[in-house]
Formats: sequence, structure tokens, C-alpha cells
Amino acid sequence: MVAPDDGAEEMDMLLSIFPDEVRQDPAHPLTLVLALPFRFVLHVTLPPRGYPETSYPSLFVAAGPNAPLITHFSSQLAKALREEVSLGGPMLLHIFTLAQNMASELQQARETASREAEARRDAMESDAQLALAVREASSVEVWTSDAIIDRKSKFVAHMARVDSEEAVRAVVMHLRFQKHIAEAAHPTIYAYRFTDGAGVLHQGSDDDGETGAAARILFLLEQLKVDGYVVVVTRWFGGILLGPDRFKHVMEAARSVLLTIPQREQEASSLGGERRR
Repeated sequence: MVAPDDGAEEMDMLLSIFPDEVRQDPAHPLTLVLALPFRFVLHVTLPPRGYPETSYPSLFVAAGPNAPLITHFSSQLAKALREEVSLGGPMLLHIFTLAQNMASELQQARETASREAEARRDAMESDAQLALAVREASSVEVWTSDAIIDRKSKFVAHMARVDSEEAVRAVVMHLRFQKHIAEAAHPTIYAYRFTDGAGVLHQGSDDDGETGAAARILFLLEQLKVDGYVVVVTRWFGGILLGPDRFKHVMEAARSVLLTIPQREQEASSLGGERRR
């Protein structure tokens, strides 16, 4: 069956403009097969008579990502055809554009939902790992320096062995879970250095609101060639601004706990020897 003159011109135009997306069904000359985004395939068939004055083309979604999406796409496209495409004028290009846009929107929505679901899974996994690390950190030995007090402000340093960034976060969280530390103005100013199993050196720091303090701790770790430790300084604010002296006290507290590393290493070595006996 030959398409009406208006329909034939429209079909030829689409075939020439979109040779990769549009083809004519050899078995049904009135049918165009449209390849759409998201693996949708749409058959658009012109009516034998009445097009475009009184009759719409028939639409059939022949393929898609899955059955529910095919059903959804088909119903939404049929609804849009009646609402957005008017009788009496060319329709095929409008239908093709409409179907392309709808398929693209569905694909984007599905990809966005998939990314969000993956992000939620990753967040849940990360939270679970952190919770486990925090539980493990609660049993990790944390050494604490003597307090430095100046004009009612107090500075205390804490130190623990670490071999991963997860361990660093776990130690920090473990300290923050302690009420008296959590109430400090700057509970966890920290810096760390460790070498992983592949021999790669990792280091980093966090000011916890005391800008420039953590970089000084990290500089101290580098100067002392510390490897395998995190140092956390807690500052309780006494109500009087200390100016640059606050950085001096942060460094003093950090240095005092770092100077105990040889003792800690010796204790660990002795403990390991006792366990082997």
C-alpha cells in the first residue's frame, strides 16, 4: 500500500534527514521504524486514509530496556500524541522528536536513580566500615600528653598508631565520642603520616577550625620523620584570645607526645617478644 502524498513526503524527509535512526519497514511500506535512545524501537504506521486531516499515525513500541519501561513509555507517548500533536498538519517529525526526547528523559531519570542508589549503597557501606573502625579504634591504645594551660585555654595532644586513612578517621571519631573532648572549641586538630603495604607514604591534616594549626603539626611530623602515627591536639578555649601563642602551644603539646614514640616502640617490641615466648 502506498502512503498518501503528504505522508510519503514526510516519510522521505525523515529517511533522508535521519538515515541512521529511521528506516522503512520493507514488509509494511506505511511503517517507519525509529531507533530511539535507551534502546527503544518505535514503529510509526500511517493510516491508509485520513492522514493528516482526521487520523493520527498508530504507534507501537517494539522494543525497550524492559517490559515495565516499554509499557510506561508507550502510554506516555500515546498521551503526548493526543495532547501535543495536532491534526491537519505534518506529524512525523514532531512524533520522532517527541519520542526521542521522552526516551532520553527516561534514560536520564533511570541513570540518575541508579547513581543515587549506588551512592546510597556506598554511603551505607562507608558508614558500616567507619562504625567498625570506630569500634576497633576504641580498643586501640591512645597516648595523651600532659595539658598545657595558658590564660584558661588548655591544649592536650593524643597519639595513636595508624596504617590507613580509615584508621586515622576511626581514631579521630573515637576521640570525638568522648564527651569532654567533644565539648572543646577545637576537639580534633590532627595530622598523620604512615606508609602503606605497597611502600607509599600517606600524609594529611585537618585544622578543625583552627586555621593553620594542623599544617604545623604535619610539619613537625615531617621534621621528625614520624611514620605510622596520627597526632590529635584538642584545644579548650578559656575565653581569652591567645594570638600566635596558640600555635606555639599546639606545637608544644604535639612535640611532647611525639617524643614518647621511642618509648612506645620499645614497649611494643617488648610486648611482642613476650607474646612470642
